[in-house]
Formats: sequence, structure tokens, C-alpha cells
Amino acid sequence: MKLKKLHLKNFKGIPEFEFSTNGGDTTIYGDNETGKTTIFDGFCWLLFGKDSLNSAAFDIKTLENTGEAKHGLEHTVEGLFGVNGNDMSLKKTYVEKWVKRRGAAHREFTGHTIDHFVDDVPVKKKEYDEAINSICDESIFKLLTNPRYFNEVLHWQERRETLLEVCGDVSDEDVINSDPDLADLPHILKKRKLEDHRKVIASRRAEINKELDKLPVRIDEISSSIVNVRAKKDIENDIDIAKDDLKTSEEVLKEIKAGGESEVLITKLRKVENQLSEIDNDIAGAKIKAMTARSKERQGLKDEAANIGGDISEAVREKAGRTSNKEKIEESIEWVKGRITELRDQWNEEDVKVFEFEQSSVCPSCGQDLPEEKLEAAREKALSAFNETKAKTLSSITKEGKEKSTNLENYRVSAKNMTDKIKELDSDLKRFLDTKAKAEKALKDFDEQKEQKEPDNHERVTLLKQKEDLEKQIEAKKGEVDTESIRDGEAQIDAIKIRIKAYERELLQIEANTRIDVRVKELSDQERKLSAEFEELEGQLYLTEQFIRAKVGMLEEKINGRFQVAKFKMFEEQINEGLRETCVALSGGVPYPSMNNAARINIGIDICNTLAEHYGKTLPVFIDNAESVVDLLKSNAQQIRLVVSAQDETLRIE
Repeated sequence: MKLKKLHLKNFKGIPEFEFSTNGGDTTIYGDNETGKTTIFDGFCWLLFGKDSLNSAAFDIKTLENTGEAKHGLEHTVEGLFGVNGNDMSLKKTYVEKWVKRRGAAHREFTGHTIDHFVDDVPVKKKEYDEAINSICDESIFKLLTNPRYFNEVLHWQERRETLLEVCGDVSDEDVINSDPDLADLPHILKKRKLEDHRKVIASRRAEINKELDKLPVRIDEISSSIVNVRAKKDIENDIDIAKDDLKTSEEVLKEIKAGGESEVLITKLRKVENQLSEIDNDIAGAKIKAMTARSKERQGLKDEAANIGGDISEAVREKAGRTSNKEKIEESIEWVKGRITELRDQWNEEDVKVFEFEQSSVCPSCGQDLPEEKLEAAREKALSAFNETKAKTLSSITKEGKEKSTNLENYRVSAKNMTDKIKELDSDLKRFLDTKAKAEKALKDFDEQKEQKEPDNHERVTLLKQKEDLEKQIEAKKGEVDTESIRDGEAQIDAIKIRIKAYERELLQIEANTRIDVRVKELSDQERKLSAEFEELEGQLYLTEQFIRAKVGMLEEKINGRFQVAKFKMFEEQINEGLRETCVALSGGVPYPSMNNAARINIGIDICNTLAEHYGKTLPVFIDNAESVVDLLKSNAQQIRLVVSAQDETLRIE
């Protein structure tokens, strides 16, 4: 489609204007406020009922000097187009509607109507819109006729969707096949989306960290409840001895109750038995003391090995955390370096700007020449404003550049400190592992040592012989029952039973200690498993980040390959290290909002060219402010350039 002729009448202050293009490129020259943009507005209104800024709320009527609209005028835009080799005319007329009500002296203004014509035939609005849509859909029409529409009217999400429609998306399978390191990612994700899996990883890592913080405390609490006791075989041996003593005492008591004995013999026997009991108690106490000391020594060796294990776990966790922090700092360094380069380029671009001043010497109100001093004052005021703006901009860029340089140096110092700390942790780990190995060997050597057998007690042997002789004499002198001897015998039996119960409590404590050891081992195993799972999650998180960055690179490369000068940034780095979708046009690395007018226009033409090729449509392109572009990008479409020209007080067509 090409525009051959456009005629405006009473449209936005233009009484009547018509220009012909013969279907070729056309340049329209005119000073500011002579109606260049109004021509583009008329073209857009004729097709879509909106101005060039895509707004339906604009004044079509010609206004009086008071600001009120002139009444009684018809506002018309008519265009002749060449569509696929055939001519097609479109016309819209905007008229006031006046009604004289019954009994009223004057007509009343009740609103407006719009008349539509296709090839001079009056049609309804629906038919008119269908005729335009038969050429091209309205949304595509706007994209192909206005170089600014894509970047300045469309929301970034619509821009992104359009690019993906034109250039195609990158499949996850293609991304994974591009890097062998990503081969395990489908197995990791299973049927879960990547972002959902990253949320799962973050949640699980937080849970594991909480558990790892609690486990050492729980292990210490449980371990502190262990009570040092003698070896089980020693306790069982003492129980056997006590049971033998109990049996003997019960038999003696039975014999006492069965007959009498000499008081003297009984007294001697009790004395001997007391002496034997004291010796046995001393021997048992010595054994218990020796066993307790040995158990304490063994526990000390075990605690030493366990404590070193805690140091190792802590060092491993700290190293993993610092390694992760170092990687984050290194990524921040790269980002700050890139930002410093961007600021340097912005500063240079601002620094080379030169003051330009254009001012008519004729008063627009009265038509008289303005005094020279007023012209000079206006120029000086404009120059002062230009210099102030430029100085503020340069100062702002310089300030941010210094801040980023300071940030960069701080990041580098942090990175070095982190590296030094990691080396120190590696040294500590080696030392801890060596110490743990030595402690475990010492514990093994200790367990393999055999206890020395206690030598026979000669005094005890002698007393046992005396006891045996006395018992024989008492047996020979059985007589009447001795009540006091019975009472002493019963007391001795009770004491032996109490001793047996004490030994049995020691056995129960051994069982409790065994259960505690099992629980401590379970918690320690759980701690190791959680640490291993945390490291695995760290690896999965890194893999997902590698996937995202690979997909970003492939997608941007695929899209940028379709354009001549325009490049697109489809993702941006966030402070939290994630990537957020976006869609910003770039020119030489400069984002669209920061480009000069010439770059914006050429970028827009490049986008129109690519979209036209994709949609298979060639429509006229209106280029406003075309005077700002020295080397205007070419296109297959008809170009209608609107150029500011101070010497053209009325519109001039070339």
C-alpha cells in the first residue's frame, strides 16, 4: 500500500491543504507549528480515529483565538491510496449536529457525527473499518506506519510477544542440547517448571539450614546425659559375687535358726566377716575407681574425635558459604565494571553536545521585528539553561561513576578477603582431618589395651581360712537359737540385696548409654545427609542459573539476527541475582529511552522493515523530526519525512 494523495480541510487549524506523492518517497518541510505533525495526525485519524500518539481524545476542530472551537465547519480528511496496484480512496467528515426543537427560536448544538466514504460511496463505520482491515489489521497498520509506535506506545510485554512471534522462541530442549553441562537438568526438573523448581530449592535450602543449626545443639544435649559407668562384665561379676554372698548368708541364717552356738564363736565370726566385707568393699571400690577412670579416659578420646568432627562440619559449611559469597561478589564486580563503561559512554555523549539556538526575529503576534537586545537576551537565557542542564547531567554521571568505582574497589577487596579466608579454611580443614585421624587411632589403641589382673589379697585369703574354721566350730557347737545372731544375719542379707540392686542400676545405665550412643549416631548421620543434600541443591541451583543465562544468550542472538541496526535486551539482572523478563531496544549498547532522536528514528525504521517482511505488508511510513537524522535508514516502504525547516513558514512538499 502507498499513499498517493492526502487532503485536509479544517482539520486541527489547517483551513485546507493537499499534497500528492505519486506513490513515492516525499519530504514535507515546514517551520515549527506549521502543521507537519497535523498531517500525520490526519493520516492516522482517517484510518483509525486516533492521532499519531494513538490517542482518540484530541481536538479535531479549528479553534478561535479565544480557544473556543469554530462552529458550522466540516472537518475532512481524504486520502487516495494505491493498494496492490489498484486505487482506493478513503474519506472521513466530522460535522456538528444542530437540532431545532419544536417551539424553540434557535437551533441547539447536540453533538457530532462522522461520515465515512470508501471510493466516494457513503458507508457505515463498520463497513469502513472492514475496508481498512481488508488491507491490514489495525494493530499491524500502526506498527508499520509509525517508527515510534513499537518502542513508545506498546507495553514492553506486547513488544516482547511481537518479537517472539516474528523471530520465534528458543525451546528448553535446544538450550539443554547447546551445553553438555545441562544434560542432567530434565532429570532434575522432572515435570516441574524451572522457576517452580528454583522456588522448591530455595524453600528446601532454608529448611536444611534450620535443621543444621539445631542438630549440633541436640547432639550436645543428648551426649551430656551419658553417665560414666564400669565395664558390663565387671558389674556382672560383682553381681555374681554378691549373689554367692547372699546365698551363703542365707544358709548361715538358716543354720543359726536351726540350732545354738557359742557367743564367742559368733562374735569372732562376725568380726572376720566384717573384715572380709571391708576388704571386698575396698577391692570393689578400687575396681570401680579404675573402671571409672578408664571409662572417663575413653570418653575423653571419643569427645575429642567428635569435637573435631564438629569443627570439620562447621569449616565445610563456612567454606561453602564463603565460596557462594565470593561468586556473588565476582558477579557484582562484572556488573559494576559494565555499568562504569556505560557511564563513561554516557558522559562522553553528553560532553560533546553543542548549544544550538534558533529564534525568529519577527514577533509572532504583531509581525514586527524584535529588538536585537531581546533576541540576544533570549539567546543568553537559552545558552545558560543549556550549560546548566549539561553541567548537572555531567556532574550526576561523574558522581555515579565515582560511586561505582568505589563499589568496584570494595568488591575487589571483599573478593580477595573471601579468597584468603577460603585458603585459611582449607588449611584448617586439613589440620582438623589430621587431628581427627590421630584421635580415632588413639581411641582404637585404647580399646585394644587389656586390663591388668589384680593380684590375690593375702589378708583376705587368711580371713577366709579363719572364717572357714569358725564356721566349722559353730557347726560342731550347734545348740539353742541365738536371737541376736539371727538379727545380724538378716541385716547382712539386706545389705547384700541393696548392693545387688545398686549393681543392677549400673547395668540399666549401660543400656541407657547404649541408646544414647545410637541416637547420637542417628543425629550425626542425619547431619551428614542434610549437608550432602544442601550441597546437591547448591549444584542444582547453579545448573538452573546456567540454563537461564544460556537461554537468554540464544534468544537475544536469535532475535538480534533479524534486525539491521536494532538489538534487543530481553532480560535484565536483578539485585537478588535472578533474571527478569523485559524488552528494550538497544543501539550500540544504549537503551531506547537514552538514545538521541536520530538513533530512535533509525531503530524504529529498522523494526518497521523487519515487521513488514514478517507480515508481508508494505505500508507508508511517516517519519517525524526527520531533520535530526543525517543518514536515514532505507526501507522498501514509502517514506513520508516531516522535516523542521525555519525558512519554510508554510508547508513545502518535495
